[in-house]
Amino acid sequence: MLSFLNRIFVRLQRWMQGIPGGPAHLYDKIVTKYLEPSYGYVVKEIEGKASKNLTIVEVGCGAGKLLFEITGRVKPKDVLGLDISHAMARISKRNLIKNGMYPYVNLVLADAHEMPIKEGCFDLVVSTGTLHHIKKPAEFFKECSRILKKSGEAWIYEFSHDAECEESSKTLKKPCFLLKTLAALHGLPRSTFERGYIKEALENSRCKNMIRYNGVITKLILYKNDLSNGNALR
Repeated sequence: MLSFLNRIFVRLQRWMQGIPGGPAHLYDKIVTKYLEPSYGYVVKEIEGKASKNLTIVEVGCGAGKLLFEITGRVKPKDVLGLDISHAMARISKRNLIKNGMYPYVNLVLADAHEMPIKEGCFDLVVSTGTLHHIKKPAEFFKECSRILKKSGEAWIYEFSHDAECEESSKTLKKPCFLLKTLAALHGLPRSTFERGYIKEALENSRCKNMIRYNGVITKLILYKNDLSNGNALR
């Protein structure tokens, strides 16, 4: 049942490309409350590699809650939030102003398939729960690689319902049934990375990558491509 729901919702979200006004406000008021523990998980990982000169872009910044956490706790040199949804961009701006972080964050309304960002600008690209919205993931992967500095990395997170969730339940402080349901409605299964359309997109993009699993959390890591010598293999 969860697999069936996941296929339906992923197709719908890939078709829509951006959350419209009404659902965006519901997402801000309801969904982000369930996602907040996962934001803390991501920020803790960023803090593990943080430096005062870190430059970060969040692709699919949504309601701006993770941007707020990154800006307040990591204190990067530059931080940018990018989203395709006009409604989400407005909500993100409002939330950042409310929390006093707007002066430290740049917001860009743009398509993740074609980011208006110069090559080699960022140390870290972060994306949480956005990949399942992406219509052409191979193009997205290429864009993430393109905007990275030579030593940069892109961390792309998704919830996966086809994974054991006991440890994740403890880490994220949410019951398993809720995590599994959330992952089915707003995530991608591990199988998609191992033999599905995401695996195919990674191969087509030729992006050097690594996949790490931690319970229901799937983390795809992309690196800066060096196509000049053919070094873009997994």
